Formats: sequence, structure tokens, C-alpha cells
Amino acid sequence: MDVMCQNPQNAIVHLGHSNGTVTLWSPNQKEALVKMLCHQGAVRSVAVDKTGTYMVTSGMDKKLKVYDIRAFKPLKSYFLPAGASCLSLSQRGLLSAATGDIVQVYRDVWSTPVTKPYMAHRVQRTVWGMHFCPFEDVLGVGHGEGFTSMLIPGAGEPNFDGLDSNPYRSAKQRQEWEVKALLEKIHPELITLDPTELGQVDQATFQQKHQDRVQALGFDPLAKEKFIPRYKKKGRSSAGSIERRKRQVANEDLRETVQQSSEDKMKIEKERKEREKKEVLLSSKKSALDRFKK
Repeated sequence: MDVMCQNPQNAIVHLGHSNGTVTLWSPNQKEALVKMLCHQGAVRSVAVDKTGTYMVTSGMDKKLKVYDIRAFKPLKSYFLPAGASCLSLSQRGLLSAATGDIVQVYRDVWSTPVTKPYMAHRVQRTVWGMHFCPFEDVLGVGHGEGFTSMLIPGAGEPNFDGLDSNPYRSAKQRQEWEVKALLEKIHPELITLDPTELGQVDQATFQQKHQDRVQALGFDPLAKEKFIPRYKKKGRSSAGSIERRKRQVANEDLRETVQQSSEDKMKIEKERKEREKKEVLLSSKKSALDRFKK
């Protein structure tokens, strides 16, 4: 089976296989990024919308399935009597499916259940390929007798971005765009499933930075210096006196911690009492209807 398409959002390549699986490939990985079991038979066609959110597949089991690529879960499943041999998605989300010599166009296949096609057309021979024309309501269909253009209202994107892709650009603008595209071409290793990762900053945690700094310096610059009692004369630097001064410094640190903890507890207790006092005042207010209470 020769089934392949590219995700226009992140440039990931989708391949369909004869065992019913669809694999997602990136040029910086030797193995498939994702393997999805989509059909019970061989995969016949794969299409991805321009936002990179939905993937539509058709298989030999005569089923048409819609998947959410973000969660890799199926959304809708449709049964086609003859099965779809070719699929194509327009810029506005219209899906064209070819079954033999009949081309059917569907709308909103991933949001609402579809019971009948939006448009249908029969060509002279079996369809072997089709694709929507960008920014136009035209579907190009290739079949055994040649080529056919179908008018599909609402297929093309009416509001285009002139800086991204301008269908009315001149020859000079087209040449400049080709040079600009080559200059802005990214490296293959930047192609990932989530393209938004390229705009994020890899922020290391404070602990990791601190550990790296300790390993580089050989000591912990944030660690508290060990207290070394100063030597005193006239017998005041005996072993007992030194230990007593060490315990005094340690007790001072502990005293600060206990004092801070007690202040926090007192603050919480004060807030609780004030809240209870307000509740009592609100409940003690009398109204004119209290006289009827038994």
C-alpha cells in the first residue's frame, strides 16, 4: 500500500500500512514517533487538516475514521459501502472521498455525525487522485479518462495571510518568497510532534542549578558557615566553655524558628476568632419576622 501524507502544521509524515496501522515519522528519529492501530484491514488513504488537529483515514474494512491527533483517539467512525480509495481535506475542513468513480464531499465530519454527503459527482472512470485547490472553491480530480475540476462552494479559505501565502503575488514577490523560505528553513532535528516546544524556554529548576554550582565550586555557597568559637584567654576557652557557646548559638537559631512558627500560629488563630465573631454578629441580627418564630 502506497499511503503517505504530511501534517502541514508540524511537518510530521503519516504513513499507512497494510496491517491497519498509521505511523508518524520525524527525520530526526530512526523509529516511528507514534504507532496507531486505525483499521482492521490495510489503510487505503490518510489526510490531515491544515491545523494539524484532525486526521482522517480509510481502510479495506470500508470504514472512514476521524482521529484527534492531539490525544491520538478516534472521534467519529463512518461506514462506506464501497470504501474510500482517496481522501483530501480543504482549507475550510471539507472532506472529499472517492469510492470507485464517485466523488463525495462531506462537511463537519469531526464535529457532528454526518448522514449524507454535501455534494457528489460521478466521473467517467475510477478515481486515482484528487486535491483541493488552495484559496479557491475547486477540487481537482484525476481519473482514468483524464482530469476533472469540481466547484465546491465554501472549500477555499477566503481570508488569506499575505505574509504567509499570498495567491495574488507577482512574479517578483514569488522569487523573493522563495529566497525568504530558504533562509527561514529550519533544521530537521527541530521537527517534533508539538511545534510549540520551539518557542518555550528550557528553564532548569533551582535545585538543579544549585547542584551544578556546588559541583563546579566544590562547596555549597548557600550553606550556613559552621560556627567556630573564638579563642579566649584566662581559661575561658576550655572544652566545656566552647561546647556551651556552641549550644548557645544553636539555641538562638532554634529560637528564631520557634518564634516564627508561634507568630504564624497566633496570626491564624486571630483570623479564625475574627471570622467567628463576624459570623456571630451576622446571626444575631434580628428582623421583623422573628416575632413569628416559635
